[in-house]
Amino acid sequence: MHYAEYKQHDLSLVLEMVKTFPFATILVNGSDGPLVAQAPLTPRIGESAAGAVEFHLALANPISEALVPDVPVTILVQGPGAAISPSWYTSSFTGSTPDRSKTAPTYNYLSMVIRGRLSLMDDQALQDQIKDLVLVNESGDGWQIEEFAPHLWTGWRKAIRGYRLEVAELDLTAKLSQGDSPGDKPGVVEGLRRRALQDDAMMARLVEGYDGTAASLHRLLNSLRAQ
Repeated sequence: MHYAEYKQHDLSLVLEMVKTFPFATILVNGSDGPLVAQAPLTPRIGESAAGAVEFHLALANPISEALVPDVPVTILVQGPGAAISPSWYTSSFTGSTPDRSKTAPTYNYLSMVIRGRLSLMDDQALQDQIKDLVLVNESGDGWQIEEFAPHLWTGWRKAIRGYRLEVAELDLTAKLSQGDSPGDKPGVVEGLRRRALQDDAMMARLVEGYDGTAASLHRLLNSLRAQ
């Protein structure tokens, strides 16, 4: 399912994807194979149009020994995914006994892989990243960073480390039924909404609004955050 027609290359989509799906998987090579961690990302303006991302991890995490300055790192930002049934292609296959022998189920998904080299954040940058996470995730009357006991705020930061990655490579896959017959799209949208499992509602919105362009994906990502 990893075909060129499903790729987007607009670098400005990196920050849009991170804002919409911030919880990411971080991968780096270790001595015995890949090491994996997960953390929420904070999008930042960077040296290129692709921007940069920041995150922090506990020093006790086994991956921390491998996360050293200038090491190449891969980060996976995973959007929604959903199985698509040929029975939803109501335009291509009509009648009481449609011939679906030349088609098969498939899978829609939105996923981004970014790569770059790591740098370590100083304590002020780490504080800023944590504060921004709180601002994004807490409502105006929710928990505020100022409530944190000063001795804990200082002490807990000694147990974590902040990282910054300038995005050097982008691999963004948006497989959202754009390769299907246009007449089948309403049936796919209806099928997803009727099934209503896991990511189906979000996938229905993406399928309905995506026309294969970066501009439409920008609009959709913004609309998902505006819910």
